[in-house]
Amino acid sequence: MGTLYIMGTPIGNLKDITFRAIDILSQVSFVAAEDTRVTQKLLSRYDIKARKISFNKDNYAKKIPEILQELGKGDIAVATDAGTPGISDHGYELGKAAGISGFSVVGIPGPSAVTNILSMCPFPIESFLFLGFPPRRQSDLVQFLKEYGVLPVPLVLFESPRRLKKLLEQLTDIYPDRIIFIGREMTKMHEETFHGSPADALAYFSDPKGEFTLVLSKPGSEIKYLDRTDIMTLIHKLSEEGLGIRDISREIVSVASLNNSEAYKLVLDTLE
Repeated sequence: MGTLYIMGTPIGNLKDITFRAIDILSQVSFVAAEDTRVTQKLLSRYDIKARKISFNKDNYAKKIPEILQELGKGDIAVATDAGTPGISDHGYELGKAAGISGFSVVGIPGPSAVTNILSMCPFPIESFLFLGFPPRRQSDLVQFLKEYGVLPVPLVLFESPRRLKKLLEQLTDIYPDRIIFIGREMTKMHEETFHGSPADALAYFSDPKGEFTLVLSKPGSEIKYLDRTDIMTLIHKLSEEGLGIRDISREIVSVASLNNSEAYKLVLDTLE
């Protein structure tokens, strides 16, 4: 009886993989991959020769019996394009089927967009609610935000660049004074974060590209901005404490009605 390994793989930077994951990928009979081309890049980076089969949202129902049959012969790994299978994707179906069929199912921890964004979040995270991708239809999206946005915890969401503006428009309309923290292309070359109001985010991401993870602050954590004099005083104070320009800019975004680039320019101008 083989073991099904639920593989945590990098969410962008191929160096973000564990030694254990590399060992498992090197030993399994084959890898069930969401996109074999994406997984091949990871395997090639570490000179792993494992066979691959396609296992995605369009073919998983047909592929599960085939994979279960192969599990009777040896170990198999399942990998998504980024992160961990089973979180907002079809991977849980395979894990469930393998468990019901009597096979061992073992998780191999790895990078997560959820924990990564929360680790950088500039407001307190004692608990949170992960909601995955919000509904596409506008009426469903509005209902979704009104229902979950009143809960006393921060909300974590995924969104595509095509639908980001629609989400931010609704957040601006429903929760204009709440704080939103956004990670774009996390761990990749063009990674950036944003911290401010939904309206500020809408203006900043006027032409969104890449993958987005968002955290909406809980009720009662509305933005309270400093005036310009206090902001300039804070910039000098943080500089005297030894913070660099980028770090100061991040602090200023959290207390000023400015986006990342505006805060960076203000810090430069103030410290000249």
